Amino acid sequence: MNNYYSDNRLTLRRRAILWLIIVVGVIFAANYLFINSKINSSVLSLLPKEQTNNVPTELIEGFQNRLDKQLVWLIKPTNDELEPVFWWYQTLKKQSFIGHVNGYFDEQFQKNWGEFAFQYRYQLLDSKTSERLQSRTQLSWIQSQLYSPFSGISATELENDPLLLTRSSQLNQLANSGGLTIQNNWLSAQDEQGNQWYMIFAELNDSSFNMNQSHQITNQLNEITQQLHEKWPNVEILKRGVLFYSDYASSEAKNDITTIGSLSIIGIVILIISIFRSIRPIILSLLSIFVGIVCGLVAVLTIFGEIHIMTLVMSTSVIGITVDYSLHYLTERLLHGNQESPYASLKKLISTLTLALCTSFIAYIILLIAPFPGLKQLSIFAIFGLIGAFLTVICWYPLLVNKLPVREHVGYQLLNCWLNFWKHKQIQWMMVLMATLFISYGLINLKVDDDIGKLQTLPAELQQQEQKIISITHQTTDQKWFIVFGDTAEQTLQRLEQFLPKLEQAKSNGYFEQYQSINLPSRQKQQQNIAIVKQYSPEILSALSQMGIKANPPSFEQPIISAQLWQQSELSQGRKLLWLTLQTGQSATLIPINGIKNISEIKKLSEIDQGIYWLDRRDEFNTMFTYYRIHLSQLIAGAVILICASFIFYHRKYGLKAALKSTLPTLLSIGIALAMHGIINQTLNLFSMLALILVIGIGIDYSQFLSNNKSQTQSALLAVTMAALTTILSFGLLIISHTIAIKGFGLVLTSGIFTAFLFAPLVSNNKQK
Repeated sequence: MNNYYSDNRLTLRRRAILWLIIVVGVIFAANYLFINSKINSSVLSLLPKEQTNNVPTELIEGFQNRLDKQLVWLIKPTNDELEPVFWWYQTLKKQSFIGHVNGYFDEQFQKNWGEFAFQYRYQLLDSKTSERLQSRTQLSWIQSQLYSPFSGISATELENDPLLLTRSSQLNQLANSGGLTIQNNWLSAQDEQGNQWYMIFAELNDSSFNMNQSHQITNQLNEITQQLHEKWPNVEILKRGVLFYSDYASSEAKNDITTIGSLSIIGIVILIISIFRSIRPIILSLLSIFVGIVCGLVAVLTIFGEIHIMTLVMSTSVIGITVDYSLHYLTERLLHGNQESPYASLKKLISTLTLALCTSFIAYIILLIAPFPGLKQLSIFAIFGLIGAFLTVICWYPLLVNKLPVREHVGYQLLNCWLNFWKHKQIQWMMVLMATLFISYGLINLKVDDDIGKLQTLPAELQQQEQKIISITHQTTDQKWFIVFGDTAEQTLQRLEQFLPKLEQAKSNGYFEQYQSINLPSRQKQQQNIAIVKQYSPEILSALSQMGIKANPPSFEQPIISAQLWQQSELSQGRKLLWLTLQTGQSATLIPINGIKNISEIKKLSEIDQGIYWLDRRDEFNTMFTYYRIHLSQLIAGAVILICASFIFYHRKYGLKAALKSTLPTLLSIGIALAMHGIINQTLNLFSMLALILVIGIGIDYSQFLSNNKSQTQSALLAVTMAALTTILSFGLLIISHTIAIKGFGLVLTSGIFTAFLFAPLVSNNKQK
């Protein structure tokens, strides 16, 4: 290793040129990849792709992507004036980012719907009509409709559809429509005060999570809303959609990146100027930071094809680690530049720098074990970013620090006082005792919560509007549903038909209030429906003939309705989102469940038949968070035992007591980081455990540098102090993030790293013995 970093300037220049060529290539690659890649802001894409059930992932993602594109508005005009509703509908249709707009059922739509329902009335036989036919009570029901003053049956309808199958199907659908009805050709609902609200829903052409596009669309929709209020000031409008939450999250993330990144850089610049009194160290430090960020960005975009907005936010914290290598080398030159060559300084530090890089590697590589794409991206970003910063220091710095000013006694008195403070055994044990009491109190009050819903703060205004929409329409956005799937559309529909009677029974038992299902029978069911009508219709037609009612004989020559034909028809309006067919032929349908009263009994329904699964995405992820939190806790416990054993073995030459004392910085940093949650009443979750891994990986560096026999204690302590301050500046600023998960991440790192730095002199005392 020593020969490798000799004073051979020609060799080092060649390596510097080689690294320069690589960096230039990486910069060009970063420019190309960034232009041709996307920035993702979807919270769901941060979550694990693994499923705790046997439902194909492609089906879940297909439904989720489709649902994420949906936008819903409720409009309450004054005095039931429909002009603002129609204006909003027409204005939306003109927007290029909108694919489909629905909610208005004009005469042509109703005509097409009626013609399709009439043409395939035998195939679409509903269950209630089927029961009446087989129990021979359909004739009584027809008579009740004939003599009802509100039915409005025309002679033409009775002549063409004497069994009233189309009417029966329509009435059955209206009974299952929840709080929504057709009013004045518009989909509408009433609130508790009796006010009429008109619903308009639309589908975006592209994803809701394209950051630049979503912000532009949201601004455009806000402008349209303002125009609506200018034209009709008293009109009230409510909105709901993933787009609005995504735009909010993107805006907050942009602010976080700007604020945290800027403050971090400014803080580091001020710190370096105050210590070095020169602009050169700042330029060198920013150079290593820049190269590290570019290397990390290229690695993420190359491997993942995109970068998540939260990865960018959290990656700003890597600045505090990448600058550590610069600071350790520059500090060595600051204090001993007149006593040794740049190459001698590098030779003195190279083993410790390499060890520090390896420990950080281990910490970030462990993040790859977690099934969260966002953390995997952060891990890759950090690993390659640290490599870039490390190589920049060892390849370029020895050639760039010749004119660096030397201040041999900078911070000498303060650092000397700090070292002398820790030399007193009474003070050491007092500090350890205080830390132990703090940890004990914090851990007693520590609470664990793996609820994913609490990891992100949502805008109050959007939440209020969503709750009002739910109260009016009785349609929640909870992702609680049954999913029925099969290898083919026919298999899926047959499984659905076998499951629906059990679902109806569960509804009758009061387990839930409402469910929604598609109105498409399987091929087998359609054939059975036709057979039932063939069998029982002659008797009813004969009875109607005796009553003097003229009826055309039924024709059963219409083809069977396929899933594709159903989706293209007006009959599927409002239910298309519940059906999905993949290119492989695998198909699935969703059955949303509202008003859940007995979740345990509902879950049991999915255990009866094959191809039926209960999906509660929030509960599913909460369970997964719990599993991985426990798994990581065990992993961390094993790592801590291994680290402590290594420290004891390395420091055994100073005696058993000193060897045991060398483990305290690591143990106390972990304890303080956990205890902080209990002190400030913040719950512990998976992200806290992931941050704890970095606390261990980074905190160990301070003990390693102070225990390096090749470097003087003063220079090592100055370097460690500056490294700790820059790291705390980076990670500490995460606490001001608007995202709860990132804020908790920063809390653990800040408190843990500060503790590791605070107690690191315990190890340096071992070295002096």
